[in-house]
Amino acid sequence: MIRLATLIVLAATLAACSSEIEDAKKALADSIVIKTDMSVSDLRAYPGDVVCGKFTAYVSYHEPRMEDAPFIYRNGQIDRTPRPSDWKIFCNEDSATSLTAMTGFGPLTNDSAEWLAIIRDFGKITAALEAYYADNHFYPYNEQGLAALMEKPESKMPMPNYPEAGYLSAMPNDPWGRPYLYKAVQWGRNKGKVELLSLGRDGTPGGEGLDADVSSEYLSYFNHIIATL
Repeated sequence: MIRLATLIVLAATLAACSSEIEDAKKALADSIVIKTDMSVSDLRAYPGDVVCGKFTAYVSYHEPRMEDAPFIYRNGQIDRTPRPSDWKIFCNEDSATSLTAMTGFGPLTNDSAEWLAIIRDFGKITAALEAYYADNHFYPYNEQGLAALMEKPESKMPMPNYPEAGYLSAMPNDPWGRPYLYKAVQWGRNKGKVELLSLGRDGTPGGEGLDADVSSEYLSYFNHIIATL
């Protein structure tokens, strides 16, 4: 009976992997206009409903044919230009260990209370920053900081959509009682990007383990790892 149950679980797992791979192939084909002579190779499913592989195709009438170009399929979306760090995290059976090797942060587990708290805070603050951007078409400036999410800041730009109650009622501190650092990089009409940072338990740059800096730049990696724990 135990062997039969094991075989049933194995069959179900293989069926799920096969379905994910087929979904990835379809999403890739849908993202490419010139489907003539398109091919895929090295397809493999990973934890967290991720499929990684390579493709060969013309993606534009004005560019050379791409040969064995990497792609990642996750959350129902295809990424034809993944960064090397994306490949290391998403296309990996042990993403937590890979992230530690890459950043000094972790390994992230269900028992990582401080890190899990930081990740929750990052998610909450990032959502507020995106709502701020959607309403005002720019992020808070560095000199305004995260306080701009709680109270309407003085600005040369009109902000008619700023809500009366702000975007957050209070700003959380990191698990060691220090404010999160905020940095915005914005230029011209581009959206730019923002980064949140905790300097870890010791409050100084660098470090390993709980002393390591934790950046919102890796939030998608954190969320992926948590989903696979």
